[in-house]
Amino acid sequence: MTDLFVELPFQPPPAAAYLDRLAELWGRARTVAESLPACPCHGVVAGVIDPDVMEHNMLAPLRARYRQNGHDELAALVERRLRKSPFAGARSAFPRWLQSLEATSLNDETRRILYADLESGLRFYAENTEPFTCT
Repeated sequence: MTDLFVELPFQPPPAAAYLDRLAELWGRARTVAESLPACPCHGVVAGVIDPDVMEHNMLAPLRARYRQNGHDELAALVERRLRKSPFAGARSAFPRWLQSLEATSLNDETRRILYADLESGLRFYAENTEPFTCT
């Protein structure tokens, strides 16, 4: 008798589940930042976390990389996020922005790049085990 098996192609998690995971990483990153010593340049001032600084520190390098690699659509998407002033009432919370990414008109490959880059950046903050030193 021959062995029977079914080969299923890889299927990434649904976009909504992936975005929920990114929002969870954002929450963990904020929690980790609360245990860091005060450092205004890294978004922590006297024990108060500035999420805008954390977000900018993560998104600005992505914007530069996307511009350099010719991912104009991704660079524009990140640029729009970085330009929304929190003082003009135009900014939404980062987890809300993450959830809004599902409605953007990105092709699957571009969306995969964006989600992977966001996950990598958030993991850096959420799972950083290095002792903190301000540079």
